[in-house]
Amino acid sequence: MNRREAIQRVAMLIGGSVIGANLFLEGCTRPASKDVAVLFEKDNVNFLGDLAEAILPQTSTPGAKEAGVGEFIPVMIRDCYDPHDQKAFLEGLDGIDDRAKKEFGKKFQELSKDDQLQFVNILDKEAKEFQKERGDKQRELNEDAEKTGKSPEEIEQLPNHFFHMLKQLTLTGFFTSEVGMTKALRYVKIPGKYDGNYPYKKGDRAFAP
Repeated sequence: MNRREAIQRVAMLIGGSVIGANLFLEGCTRPASKDVAVLFEKDNVNFLGDLAEAILPQTSTPGAKEAGVGEFIPVMIRDCYDPHDQKAFLEGLDGIDDRAKKEFGKKFQELSKDDQLQFVNILDKEAKEFQKERGDKQRELNEDAEKTGKSPEEIEQLPNHFFHMLKQLTLTGFFTSEVGMTKALRYVKIPGKYDGNYPYKKGDRAFAP
């Protein structure tokens, strides 16, 4: 599986486009701003890994943390995200513990695995509602800009929800990792010809190209 195939897989799972996909596919890199640079600190990498693990936990196969998603996320935020989404992500991450204490009385990393799962489900529901409203507002901005003759660069871009970005990053990081390709998916180093009648058993994992 290459980067483009991984992006296509994530887009299918989330039912929409992947933020920063073009830059990711081009392999762009850029220096981190002072704010983004904090994501590379060990504590934050570990925190991101725990958040990602709550989204894709270990089962019979490794989870997001073992796949290195905590290390992957800061690179993507630095290299592939626009400033407005970087800002929204950092603000969302900064508010996680306060929100967890409000919902469950403890910081996120102090919660049980079950409570962590419930917590990310709450955020996921909020993110879906937010993204729908954001999409409607962004379309209005785009339509108004078209009427006034603004260039694409002049159109205001609304930030995405923190958890929407986190979920995308978790899936992208997982499916582009060695763990994701060789353990979560059935991996064939040298795939043969296509066989539409290949036997499938319930519970079989998908093949990684």
